[in-house]
Amino acid sequence: MKILITGINGFVGTYLANHILKIDDSCEITGIDIRTGNFFDKFKGDKKRVRLFDIDLIDKNRIEKLIKSLLPDQIYHLAAQASVSSSWKDPVDTFKNNVFGGINLLESVRQYNDKCAFLSVCTAEEYGISKNLSAAISEESRIYPTNPYAISKAALDFFSTTYYLAYKIPVFVSRSFNHIGPGQSDNFVCSDFAKQIAQIEKCLRKPEISVGNLNAYRDFLDVRDVVNAYYHIMNKGKSGEVYNICSGEKTKISDLLKILISFSKEKNISVKIDSSKLRPVDNEIIYGDNSKIKKHTGWMPEYSIKEALKDTLDYWRNIV
Repeated sequence: MKILITGINGFVGTYLANHILKIDDSCEITGIDIRTGNFFDKFKGDKKRVRLFDIDLIDKNRIEKLIKSLLPDQIYHLAAQASVSSSWKDPVDTFKNNVFGGINLLESVRQYNDKCAFLSVCTAEEYGISKNLSAAISEESRIYPTNPYAISKAALDFFSTTYYLAYKIPVFVSRSFNHIGPGQSDNFVCSDFAKQIAQIEKCLRKPEISVGNLNAYRDFLDVRDVVNAYYHIMNKGKSGEVYNICSGEKTKISDLLKILISFSKEKNISVKIDSSKLRPVDNEIIYGDNSKIKKHTGWMPEYSIKEALKDTLDYWRNIV
């Protein structure tokens, strides 16, 4: 089995490579990213079974050459500009990377390897503002993206399913809700909180945490459950289908912060709103219905929110 992972050097990509090699002792992984230099510093699997290439998905010629020579059996397309806040600062670059890069990959598969299974990792941000805040979002819910990142991923989502319909490429689409865990960038809320608490414990900052909107509710899932979901979709899912990747529960951001602070010996931590961390448009409640992936693949989440937060805080304690 030849597997290609785009964005392999990212937060999720590293976990996915480790997960696949642990489960399947016969597969070989080719990973691409714009930078792969430090990948093996955090990789725990068999290095002999992984090849790395520094390739930008915008480089159409190099992508075509790779797909034509490799002829992978499966492609996990994770590579993206994945920060909502960054997408507001540079919407053009976000769209270029997330949409044009994805199209280059799909086109190369269409031309040279149309039997290759293709997982297009998209986002629950596509759903936008829910009309029914009390209900979990299903895959049948309307698409109404409200930020540049979500718009770019919605475009990739539609392109991916179109390539399934038009060319019969075995495409799967995930709409992933918030995922967390050790190693995540501090551009994301839980990792940001954990890093600040670790700095406070080491007396590297005063006992005050800078926050954005604490009143929003989100659906958080441990990254280890996320990559297991991707593996289940690829190997047990139905091609042409869209799958929510989520815990199925909504958690208030302020409650996440309380849990993280409860893990710290420093209890006298104050909270300060930072206007730069507030989004121009923010959805009050986003949480998903994960019944479809459970029914189609048998996947079940294994890690609790407290485990994910504790491991994230311990990660930052080691880093700072």
